[in-house]
Amino acid sequence: MNCHQVLSGACNSGDQCFAVGSVEGIPFTAYAAGCNIVILASNFERVQIIPGAIHGYVRIGSLDCSTDTGKIAASYGAEVCIFEPTPLIHTAATTHGLEYRWVQTGKLVADGPITALSWNLEGTRLLTGGKILQLWHQASLYQDDSQPSSGVTFQIGGDKDEKPKQPEEDEPVSRTQIAIH
Repeated sequence: MNCHQVLSGACNSGDQCFAVGSVEGIPFTAYAAGCNIVILASNFERVQIIPGAIHGYVRIGSLDCSTDTGKIAASYGAEVCIFEPTPLIHTAATTHGLEYRWVQTGKLVADGPITALSWNLEGTRLLTGGKILQLWHQASLYQDDSQPSSGVTFQIGGDKDEKPKQPEEDEPVSRTQIAIH
């Protein structure tokens, strides 16, 4: 048994390292403990620890949970990993009723280190904040590919000749960004 399986650890400092979410009306709390994500039921019983080893032991800078879908977003420097709850099959009944396991379903790479994250109510859009604010949302399955999309970019301040980074052709998500100088 590894130490992280016994001792969860203290929450990272800062207001952006813990959040409350819910899955199908069942509330939970998630917090960053070093490079790990600890998920607790409403009675503070530990449900799962997502180890940071798979992310190179990078300290989590911010974390947020969706209040509707139970998605968790965590920032590891400029990378944001998204975890979604998956129902457990054939498990013994627990006292907390949170019969889910969170698995990584996506990764975003921002233009700089992320210090704040915020999901919209439905868990379909994610706002990332650092030196640049970026609003990410999953591309629609029914998007008309006959019209090329140039994306939307807003910029506040900065050099008027500076060109913002354009999204790549094969990006699975789209983003809107605001540069803050």
